[in-house]
Amino acid sequence: MGFRIYKGSAGKTRVRVVSAGISMEEDGLDFVLSQALDIAETEESLNEMNLTQTFNVCKEDSEDVPNFSLLEEFEIGGNIKLENTLRFGPPLSEDDIDTIKQSFESKNTRKNTNWSMTTFQEWRKHRMEITGAFIPDLVEINDIEMNEWMTRFVLEARRKDGAPYPPRSLYQLCVGLLRYNREKGNDSNFLDEKNLNFMGFRRALSAKMSELTAQGIGTVKKQAEPVSEKEEKILWEKNVLGNSTSKSLLYSVFFYNCKLFGLRGVDEHRNLSIGQFELHDMNDGERPYIVFRGRSSKTYKGGLNQRNVSPKTIKHIFTDMDLYNVYKEYMRLTTINDDDPNGVFYRRALEGKKFSKQCIGINKLSTLMKSICEEGGLEGNFSNHSGKRTCATALYQAGIEEQEIMNRTGHRSVDSVRQYKRPSDDMITEISSVLEPKRTKTSAACTITTPVCASVDGDTSASGAVFTHCTFNFTGL
Repeated sequence: MGFRIYKGSAGKTRVRVVSAGISMEEDGLDFVLSQALDIAETEESLNEMNLTQTFNVCKEDSEDVPNFSLLEEFEIGGNIKLENTLRFGPPLSEDDIDTIKQSFESKNTRKNTNWSMTTFQEWRKHRMEITGAFIPDLVEINDIEMNEWMTRFVLEARRKDGAPYPPRSLYQLCVGLLRYNREKGNDSNFLDEKNLNFMGFRRALSAKMSELTAQGIGTVKKQAEPVSEKEEKILWEKNVLGNSTSKSLLYSVFFYNCKLFGLRGVDEHRNLSIGQFELHDMNDGERPYIVFRGRSSKTYKGGLNQRNVSPKTIKHIFTDMDLYNVYKEYMRLTTINDDDPNGVFYRRALEGKKFSKQCIGINKLSTLMKSICEEGGLEGNFSNHSGKRTCATALYQAGIEEQEIMNRTGHRSVDSVRQYKRPSDDMITEISSVLEPKRTKTSAACTITTPVCASVDGDTSASGAVFTHCTFNFTGL
């Protein structure tokens, strides 16, 4: 809200209050509050008037003065009394602010930080007990001391069973410690290649990781497997997927939310709501389609660093009407008694093709892909992460461009999405065939045998000759 000075119809100077959303300009004048009051006091002798009295003066012979009813009480130099107390939230404590800051931090990230710091503190305590040498807390030491103690830590750290950490785990320990230091206000980056203060530590870490790799430690990485096209058909044939029961409907929407929209893990599924899906029926000969509007995910938090990045929005056009009917029936059954657009997407399946209003528990949701594959008799390492890997792998095997794959999976870098791709058995066979030697195979010597048949009921007969390892060339046919 601001003030503006203008000449009224009687030639008198008037004070006008301009509220938000109302644009009034006269002779290009645009004054701030102090300017308005100075001029008003000079020309209209408003020395002792409060703002309400000034309004009354302004309204006497002016028809175009805006409505001041929104202002209940505003005295110059006084306080504003707000009618709408819901506009601003209640005052927050320091604990409330810390909770908000950490609310969108990945649970795995927090888990890694805690694990790293716990491991370091246990090593620190163990080493001080053995050597008697005091080791200060990381956040309290300078770069020279930190370089020394971090070097000793990565060379001496072991798992609880005494076995060495795999190279990747050792590096993750250092990442967690770096994150902890930053949280505590210590910005020394011992993993930065440009920081020469920690060159000794980085050389020691690299040497240790190379040594472990040479020993075969951590070379086999256990990863979730994608569901192949053949295995997907088996799930449909066994009615694990489909619309025969409420359970199969639930399994189907979960499986294809992973495959069609690249959803992963547990958090992205747990936070899904009905309102994020828009199902469009067939219209004017066009195929039906579904639009998914993503929100927060692992690769998109919507924070300060992603202010120019938009959440995932995917339009999927159905070519398989059975799959379209699965989504249509599931969304109809789960919204019969609950049309809240913010209602949870995954509901507990009941007997008789019905769904409870209650959402699926976190434990069941976290193992849903594993349950689907087990009920279909599939063998392999399947988890909820298999869904996103299935999405990337199917598109890669079909020859889809990487950018389009990234649009579906939500990856922000090419390197990340490439880790999800898996070649099919046909592709591996073709590659293997290309690499194998190309030479003419030598056959064994050709032999001809004439079997002798024993007589049966006085009848003797002989069959034709049997040819083994022979090559026949027919010409003139």
